[in-house]
Amino acid sequence: MDDKQIIALLNERKEEGLSELKQKYNRLILKVLRGILDSSQDVEECADDVLLDVWDRIPPDDPNDLAAYVCKIARRRSIDKFRYNTAECRNKELITELDECIPSGISVEEQDYGELSKLLSKWLNSLDKCSRRLFTLRYFFGDTVKNSAKECGISQTAASSTLMRLRQKLKIFLTERGYFND
Repeated sequence: MDDKQIIALLNERKEEGLSELKQKYNRLILKVLRGILDSSQDVEECADDVLLDVWDRIPPDDPNDLAAYVCKIARRRSIDKFRYNTAECRNKELITELDECIPSGISVEEQDYGELSKLLSKWLNSLDKCSRRLFTLRYFFGDTVKNSAKECGISQTAASSTLMRLRQKLKIFLTERGYFND
C-alpha cells in the first residue's frame, strides 16, 4: 500500500491504516530508535508510542513524506526516552558533538518546519552524498562513528575527521545566519 492510501486510512480513523503503517515502516522506526536507545524494551515501547503519535497527529497533519514524518516522530520519542533514562549520565560524546554545531537554547527536536530546520536541510543538500550520509547516520540516527564509517565505506579515522570538519562548517553556516553569538 502506498503512503497516500495509508494517510487516507488514518484520516478516516481506520485501524487498517495503523496496521499498514506498522507493516511498512516498523523496521525503519526500530532503526531510528536503536540508534539512540540501548534497551530493547525501551525500543519496543517507543515503537508503539511512535505509531500512537502518528495516529494522534493524522489528522490534522498531512505529511508530504510519510517516511520522513515517521522518522522525525521516532527520533523525537527516542531522544525524550533517552533523556528520561539518563538524566545525569547522558551520552556525553554525542551531546558534546551536537553542542559544537547546534546553537544552545534551540531544541531541534521541537522545531516542526521552522527556519532552523529549513537551514539544516539546505546545508545538508549542499554536501556531497558521502558527507550527507555520514552526518545523517551519526547525528540523526545516533549511530556510532564506527558504524557510520562502515556504512559509508571509509575508515573510522576518516569519518571522525570528516565529522569534525562538517560540524565546523555547519557552525559557520549557522553563524552567518545569526544563530551563534560567539
